[in-house]
Amino acid sequence: MAISLSGRLHWRRMAPFHVQLELHKASGPLRSLDRIEVQGRVVRVFRSDGRLGLGDNVTFKLWVCRPGDEPTGPAYIYEDEFVRATHMEIYLDGDPPKCKVAAYEFSVIDAPSDQPTLTVKELEDMVARFGRLGMG
Repeated sequence: MAISLSGRLHWRRMAPFHVQLELHKASGPLRSLDRIEVQGRVVRVFRSDGRLGLGDNVTFKLWVCRPGDEPTGPAYIYEDEFVRATHMEIYLDGDPPKCKVAAYEFSVIDAPSDQPTLTVKELEDMVARFGRLGMG
C-alpha cells in the first residue's frame, strides 16, 4: 500500500528521529533478498527526542530487492544501491536502538552533510504542487 505525499509529509514532521547514518554491513554478497536488518552509527542528528544521539548505533528493517521485484507496502531499496551505500539519511520511529523507517523517508547519501537532504519543506512544496493536481 503506497503512502500519499501528505502521509509522507506527516511522518517527516512527526518522526522522533531524523539522522544521517554510517552503515555497518557485512562484507560479501547479501545472503538473501528480502527484509533485512540494517545497522548503522549516527553521524548527524537533525532531530531527536533525546533517545538517539551522535555515535549511537541503530538497527531497522529495510526490504532489499531487484528492479521488478518491489514489494507492495514496505520501504525498499534496490540491491545494487544498497551494496554500494555507505551512508544514509533517514527518518526513524521506534525505541532505539531498534527502530523502523518512518514511512518511506530515507535516502542513500555519499557522505554526511551539515544540512539535511530530506526536508519537510521539500515535501510541503511537492504537496502544494501535486495536491492541486489531485495527487497529494
